[in-house]
Amino acid sequence: MKKYLLTLICMLCLISSELTAQGMTRSTGLGMRLGFWNITNHPTRIKSSGLGESMTVDIGGVGAWLTFFSRLKHNWFMEVNLGALAGVHTEQSNYVVRNVESSTIVPVLFGIRRGILSGRFSSSIQPYLSAGVGPYWSASIKTEGEPMFGEQEIDSKLYYGAYGGGGVHLVLASWFALNFGLRYHFVDFEFEKGYSGLEFSTGFSVMWGSKQEIFQIKDIKVVVNDLYPAYYRFYNTYPLALITIKNVAGYPIEVNVKSRINGFSERVQNSGFVKIGNGTSRDIPVTVIFGQNLMQINQRKPAILDIEVEARAGKITTKSVSAQIMVHNKNAWNGDMDKLGMFITSEDEEILNFSRKVASQIKTDTPAVRADFLKAKILFEELGKKGIRYHRDPNIPFYQDDRVQFAMETLEQKSGDCDDLVVLYASLLESLGIETAFIEVRDPQKDIAHLYLIFDSGVSPADGYHISENEKRYIIRENPQGKASIWVPVETTLVGENFESAWNAGAMAYLEEGLIRNGIAAGWVKIIDID
Repeated sequence: MKKYLLTLICMLCLISSELTAQGMTRSTGLGMRLGFWNITNHPTRIKSSGLGESMTVDIGGVGAWLTFFSRLKHNWFMEVNLGALAGVHTEQSNYVVRNVESSTIVPVLFGIRRGILSGRFSSSIQPYLSAGVGPYWSASIKTEGEPMFGEQEIDSKLYYGAYGGGGVHLVLASWFALNFGLRYHFVDFEFEKGYSGLEFSTGFSVMWGSKQEIFQIKDIKVVVNDLYPAYYRFYNTYPLALITIKNVAGYPIEVNVKSRINGFSERVQNSGFVKIGNGTSRDIPVTVIFGQNLMQINQRKPAILDIEVEARAGKITTKSVSAQIMVHNKNAWNGDMDKLGMFITSEDEEILNFSRKVASQIKTDTPAVRADFLKAKILFEELGKKGIRYHRDPNIPFYQDDRVQFAMETLEQKSGDCDDLVVLYASLLESLGIETAFIEVRDPQKDIAHLYLIFDSGVSPADGYHISENEKRYIIRENPQGKASIWVPVETTLVGENFESAWNAGAMAYLEEGLIRNGIAAGWVKIIDID
């Protein structure tokens, strides 16, 4: 017995949890109800005496209702009620019916229903209040004496009135609910007179149509239409899209945006729940967490950005949208100089091993003030010894991406254009803790832009003579803390020659283009620090 009782309790708990997830979610419904309403003003009873010789039967009023309802907004519904109820009073003596009085009323009522519970409360029990007006057509037949031979009086009349009351829906599924109602009818707008009275009803409703929305996705604006794998660390914090969410629930809600790109995301990214006020909209940034698998792409291909919006307001409601973006190959570069630094791989194990092995050639008695400068010099000349050479950029149509090699690729292929060589040299220097920057030259007198590198020697301006007596061979720059140091320009395309030649060429280019021709002031010569 205990086992069956426990099973029953578990089943009731399961059903209760299922019902709790429901609500008046559908927009439209049709209901049927059985009602009791004392329209005869006689109590419902059967009174008998003399073993049935004398009997009085009173049925105050029973009938049925057909109700159509449709959502207006939030918890407000329009409803139309069509009813038919009848009551009868009979008197019998000597086993013969002597007097019969029957009444019928047919209301056609138009009203408004308002759910009491806010939509944020998920419950299978949905109480409501309702009120409305409309015509009440009534008919009554009175027969005095025996029904076949007695005198009959027939009367019909059209009244106007109103009703008010409430009830509760027991929602068993999103499309089906039981109903229990109680309302008072003011027929001819009279209270406790004529047909006016209290009605009880019970029945069911079948519902259909769209579910009630608590939010709308008004717009999705893709910010990044083209994904470049080398920028994946940048994309981890930069929004790929903005999604506009509008709260239409009628109360504040909290919204979380989940996003991912299948095949490229390490995991689903959550925006975190943000609050949106009633009737207001909010733009929420969509970010994606990428992993190293993005760096395996060897050809341009489309991908789908999947976005799921979940709103929390007592229950969780979700909607999904998607947008297409283009993923480029791992070496693709869109020409944005601020992003070129993302090709630098100073933490690559092979790059670290290479740079440390070369740096170990510095003599232990080398003055500390010249250490970084000498490391940079030896690294550059070692690249030349390994056969690394400059290879001119191919002619690339304007609609295609440029291609940038990663440092290890350039070491393996032993050649690269100015972009590739700058990335290689910067990766090696950065791996030794030497800060670098790019110098971009877009000379208005030339068709092709150019790029070379400067590095921080760590030498203060006062100790510049340790590097060169000629102040025009270096650049003095301040770090964010206001400390000045000497930066050395290097023309990396001269990797096949010695360091002095590359240094002189870089210094002459900066002096002529940046200073004498005012390229720095005019903006066509830019120094771009590498984060």
